[in-house]
Amino acid sequence: MRQKTRKTITFISFILFPVTMNFFSPYVSIDGAISGVITGSVIVFFIMFLSGIIFGRSWCSYVCPMATLSEISENINSKNPNVKKLTTIRYTIFGVWFSVLVSGFILAGGINGFDPLRLTKNFVSVDMPIKYITYYLVLGLFFILSVALGKRGACHSVCWMSPFLVAGFEVSKLLKIPHLRITSDKSKCISCHRCDKECPMSIEVEKSALRGIISTSNCILCGKCIDVCPKNVLGYAFTKKTK
Repeated sequence: MRQKTRKTITFISFILFPVTMNFFSPYVSIDGAISGVITGSVIVFFIMFLSGIIFGRSWCSYVCPMATLSEISENINSKNPNVKKLTTIRYTIFGVWFSVLVSGFILAGGINGFDPLRLTKNFVSVDMPIKYITYYLVLGLFFILSVALGKRGACHSVCWMSPFLVAGFEVSKLLKIPHLRITSDKSKCISCHRCDKECPMSIEVEKSALRGIISTSNCILCGKCIDVCPKNVLGYAFTKKTK
């Protein structure tokens, strides 16, 4: 039931992507920054950061419009990608983009105003046929990378949103704020490896389970490992524990 509910929510988010695209757009945020304007996308990124403090990266599996596309591509290529290498690429891309964003505000003399509907005056991101070019380019990029690289390949390599969630996650650990994690009763584990095979983020779930908690920020809290475990070893909990 949990996975059906989760997939239904992410599918709705995917269908609504032509409406919401600008609110996740790195381009729109820079366009606003050059004028010193806080755009809808910057507001959403800040909300992601705040949600990461309490809910970790659950946004990636329950809200992100690209989640459905990632799961479809997994049916074509379910291999585990080189997460460490792709993560380096992701943070390099994010670092360049974020530096440009901050520089835009600095050159504009700081924050001069708010425009949540910048480039979205009709409340719909894709409101003209020509804008579907950008829409399909984004979908194509995420789909092709996921098929070529393996499970959630695009998420690991180019996603500009996940670093905000990770930042929130790290803040919660630093300040010892209770946050949502997957914990385990390690005494029940029979080392069947089903959780490892099911994890869409290529995490060694069983190894983490034997430590009592999945502590990596790569965990998107989708709950697949919980649902596939035959001994009910895993479950959700709000905890300060990190390892």
